[in-house]
Amino acid sequence: MSEELTHPSPHHSARNSPIRLIVMHADASASEKGTLGWFMDPTSKVSYHVLIGRQGTVYRIVDESRKAWHAGKAKWDGHDDVNGCSLGLSFANKHDGHEALTPIQIAVARDIVAGWRAKYPGIRAVVTHADVAIPAGRKTDPLHSPGFSLADFTAL
Repeated sequence: MSEELTHPSPHHSARNSPIRLIVMHADASASEKGTLGWFMDPTSKVSYHVLIGRQGTVYRIVDESRKAWHAGKAKWDGHDDVNGCSLGLSFANKHDGHEALTPIQIAVARDIVAGWRAKYPGIRAVVTHADVAIPAGRKTDPLHSPGFSLADFTAL
């Protein structure tokens, strides 16, 4: 079982839509400490619901009942406010095409996604940040993280 820590970010707001989607990310940072610090920076205006550390630590950043600010300018299935209808899960990973996701990260993420799908039966899809970011091509995460396969999460 992985360690779970709460590290709340002030960057969230009221959810305005039922949860329909899970958006997967890679944080593009060299360390979890850097990412967690960025979540606290008043200028960042960025957060996820969950960050999965390289050793499998689960950092709970924003409560699922709230809207985390993870997708930025994005669109999915007619929703212009992807943050409002989604849960954001990120892997701690440089997203440089070289650093692979660890097997524990993938296993922990599969458990979280399966848990969310059971808890929120309205979830219709699991996608990447690259899938929803507009304009197309603006984001590539987590596709450049070796070891990532969306199929590991969509079949749950």
